[in-house]
Amino acid sequence: MVTHAALALIGSGVRGTAALGRIAARLRSAPPEHPLIVHVIDPYPAGSGSIWRADQPHTLVMNTVAAQSTVFDDPTLGFEASFPGPNFAEWCERVAKGEVATEDTVSRRLAAETRPWSSPSRALYGAYLRWAHRTFAAALPAQVSLQVHRDRAIDIARSRDEYLVTLVSGTKLSVRAAILALGWIPRGQGAGTDIGPASPIDQPFDDILPGERVAVRGLGMGFTDLLSLVTEGRGGAFEPNPQPGRPYAVKYLRSEREPVLLAGSRSGLPFLAKPAFEAVPPPATLPSLTRAMPELLARRPLDFAKEVLPLIERDSALRHYRVLAEHRPEAFTTDPARLLALIDAADDSAVGTTWRDAAREWVPTPRDRFDAERIGRPICGSTPEQIDAAIAARITQDAGDASEGLRSARKRGLHVYQAARVAIVPLTDFGGVTPESLASLNRYLTLAGLVGSGPPLFRVEQLLALHRAGIVRFIGPGLSVKAHEGNRFVSSSLTNGVGFEIDRVIDAHLTLPNPKMLGDPLLDSLLRHGTARLWNHPQAESTPTLEISAKDSALIDADGAPNAGLFSLGPLHEQIRRFTIIAPIPNARSTVLREIDSAVAAAVARVTPLTAALQLTS
Repeated sequence: MVTHAALALIGSGVRGTAALGRIAARLRSAPPEHPLIVHVIDPYPAGSGSIWRADQPHTLVMNTVAAQSTVFDDPTLGFEASFPGPNFAEWCERVAKGEVATEDTVSRRLAAETRPWSSPSRALYGAYLRWAHRTFAAALPAQVSLQVHRDRAIDIARSRDEYLVTLVSGTKLSVRAAILALGWIPRGQGAGTDIGPASPIDQPFDDILPGERVAVRGLGMGFTDLLSLVTEGRGGAFEPNPQPGRPYAVKYLRSEREPVLLAGSRSGLPFLAKPAFEAVPPPATLPSLTRAMPELLARRPLDFAKEVLPLIERDSALRHYRVLAEHRPEAFTTDPARLLALIDAADDSAVGTTWRDAAREWVPTPRDRFDAERIGRPICGSTPEQIDAAIAARITQDAGDASEGLRSARKRGLHVYQAARVAIVPLTDFGGVTPESLASLNRYLTLAGLVGSGPPLFRVEQLLALHRAGIVRFIGPGLSVKAHEGNRFVSSSLTNGVGFEIDRVIDAHLTLPNPKMLGDPLLDSLLRHGTARLWNHPQAESTPTLEISAKDSALIDADGAPNAGLFSLGPLHEQIRRFTIIAPIPNARSTVLREIDSAVAAAVARVTPLTAALQLTS
């Protein structure tokens, strides 16, 4: 009987594809001596998974520019076993030149239209991922076979030195190692919700009737996608309508098939617009945080509010005031160099004043000063009309800032502020902050997400056009739905129950996966078998998460020991390993790719020495 070693890769989206690339790189560098099977398990197409699959409208776009998305290695990572390749923008350029074949003519056209700073369609990014998956698969050594299962894993049980993976179809795979790359797993539908949380392409928006009044929970990317699907997706159209200070403004031409969306969230504010840099976003430098990093790492856990956040704010303010000095020096009452030197100083207390005090004196107009907290300040207003107008005014002002692109001091400072999310991962992951300062860390991450995870500017201008057309109304913070005499009403926390009658409720946001609430059979099996446990740490109190090891993302079992050969990556562990939910960014020493590589290295090391001794059960 022929014997094989086997490795399972469960999930084939961005992380699963990147993991296959790392597997191919390591096995090419040191080919196994005997046959090895790599199982890829995903009910959706290998490479793109569910989120990036082809059967979605091309109007649904990424909130990351093309040049900042990749699944390939680059020199900044320092991997010995390397598999370099094009980032998404470079792949589009190759497609446009005819150097790479695509799956359809629409993808070829869209690729040719894509620039490095474009926010391309998610379907096109899915084509890139599927191409990358095929590229990685073709690079596997001859003695390595790839088996793709369009199926779903529902159980993993440990059996001596192996794991038995059971699929929905009833197939059972015996593997020496398994890597879980499950991505986002939506929670179940809450009480009183007609359309529960999910990827927008999986939500039944076609059920919404024209003219229905729909309460929408969530104002992030899911909300942006909903807008597109129920407006231009139903025959409506946007056309240019430039206005002073907002050259990207548009107006909306109705199809009369639109619903009315009454939108709110915890903060009540839509995510802010990405600046119109018309170029790849400039690098975000963090000199103060970088200087302090070695000393901070040496004495974790840290008080985030006192020891980390001030450094982020100092670095963000430095960029803000440098851009302000370059483009609007008249905003200062003194030589801008005085303030810049004070901000860049390691300790401004030595000169008798803080940079904030100096900024208040030397930059007299409040809106010209750097103030990250202002973006999350409460909405003013006590009536629905006042709240709606106040939120629309904030969005309009932000769209004007975004239109300035590289000239906007506010956007450039906030660009640094949000970019610090990556830099602080080694400081904050695996319980790196004190329990007392968790609230400060979470507050920062919320504000940074509001700034850095929003849609491209054109989407925000479309939102404003839909607001002017009466299709969108902003409810405000703390959206709540209440029933009365057989009808339902939506209101915000500011209006004392005064609200609007509604026909339907939609959850348009994806929260962090909570293993206790997901009802996912695979995760339930891990907890039931004792091959996983919940992380017992204050950092996980708000959203429980499965515990993993810092070294290689091995799942920690019920006894507190890392499972040899069982690894898990991505959003499921966001509370432990902060801000690895984004796609890998090229030439930035990607935390995501390094996380993936450490798990792959351990998995490959486990299967390759024993390739002749293991039996595959199918």
